[in-house]
Amino acid sequence: MSKVVPATMPRRPRWYSSIPALMVALVLGLGYSRWTVGMTLASRIMFRAVVVLFAVIGVFQIASALSPTRGTLATPGFGKHRMVVPVEGIVYLTIMFALFTGAMLTKSNMLLLVFALMAGPFVINGWMTFGMLQSARVTRTAPPRAMVGELFNVELMLSNSRPLMSIWIMSVRDTIQHAYENLTAVVLFARVAPRSSQVGHYQLKLMRRGRYQLGPLLTYSRFPLGLVERSRLFPLAGEVLIYPRIGRLGAAWRRRWLGATELVARPQPQAGVFHDEFHRLREFRTGDNPRDIHWRTSARRGELILREYQQNRDFNLSIILDLWQPDSARKEESRLIEQALSFAATAIVEHGRGCRDAILTLSASGATTFRWQGQGTSASLESLFDGLAVMNAGPARDTMSLVDDVVYRSSNSTQIVLLTTRSAGDPNPLPIHNPRIDMICLPDIDFERALIFEEPLEPVPDTPTVVSRESQVSLGMET
Repeated sequence: MSKVVPATMPRRPRWYSSIPALMVALVLGLGYSRWTVGMTLASRIMFRAVVVLFAVIGVFQIASALSPTRGTLATPGFGKHRMVVPVEGIVYLTIMFALFTGAMLTKSNMLLLVFALMAGPFVINGWMTFGMLQSARVTRTAPPRAMVGELFNVELMLSNSRPLMSIWIMSVRDTIQHAYENLTAVVLFARVAPRSSQVGHYQLKLMRRGRYQLGPLLTYSRFPLGLVERSRLFPLAGEVLIYPRIGRLGAAWRRRWLGATELVARPQPQAGVFHDEFHRLREFRTGDNPRDIHWRTSARRGELILREYQQNRDFNLSIILDLWQPDSARKEESRLIEQALSFAATAIVEHGRGCRDAILTLSASGATTFRWQGQGTSASLESLFDGLAVMNAGPARDTMSLVDDVVYRSSNSTQIVLLTTRSAGDPNPLPIHNPRIDMICLPDIDFERALIFEEPLEPVPDTPTVVSRESQVSLGMET
């Protein structure tokens, strides 16, 4: 059964958290000769154990802060292999140290024998996990593109190259990094037989548009006793591009752009809104318009031949996207940028479905400039979504130059729509005086009616943080 884990990032300890433990060990060590006068042997052994305990705790905290992997005691790393001693291992080592210290002070062979018996399982635990990691191979399969709020799978395959021994209780941790959030997914593999592979998967539901980096992959295990955690790093990089969300236009906007197109008012050099295209020549039938008779062909064939026309109701659409945003953007302004991108992408997609032969154009100005031209086919729209996925808002200094370029290049049958994130009462409005341009101020429209989604999205945090909780990771297993 899969479970849902919120996007989290483990808190790394700081190196200065070890100062209190080291200071206590230093003070007790300096006062040992004075405070242990008159104490029994057992009391002095206990005093030394307390000093060593605080010193070991301080050293462990420093090692944990400097280690790239989480744990109470972790090595900085030897190549791709790392070692972590969990809390259970720390307690085990403390008991071993106490036995060894007692054996040295009391010269007891029995305590030394118990210490040797306890050291054996600790060493065997580390040797077995290291051997399993040596034979492990991990691969990842992830879709290159997805949409905001879309649930998709990422497959992890763990292979065992050993001819005789199996891999037991091994976890694979994948990291998903974005500019505003870091996610971690862990998939547990119970057993991988010799010379075989097992596939596990986790599901991602990403709520931020942009580029997500996958990797590296970290495999680790504590099998069989849980005293030592050995890990191996696989530098497998991946990338998932998250598109803006595509919905459907409201009824009013659909009538405005897609339906009832005969009512769209724009200058035409010919009579009528739509031009007719010549289709074929056929015989004249009763009820046909005599003005469409092709007299030259009729005279050559000796019978009335009619020119048949096919009505073309496709009109081109050009959208100019003004992604203006101030430097100190608030939550509402950041959300408006995402709504503007979704609105523009939805308008392009729906117009491409309704007018298959229409030429679609989108020009966006924000932090950078983006231009796209194509038709409503899936191959053509893919490049559009790739550009919108990485588009960021900004000062939008090139908006007017884009407007002039679109007006100059477009024909009279092209509908030009300017979508701007500036409100109607903005102190720096765009000087648009061309009647061919339909200017829409996005802050002044009701997106709940203009853009309809099948499922509502969760709210985005007030401020971008390194760790956010709107994305989710679901874990699963396949045998």
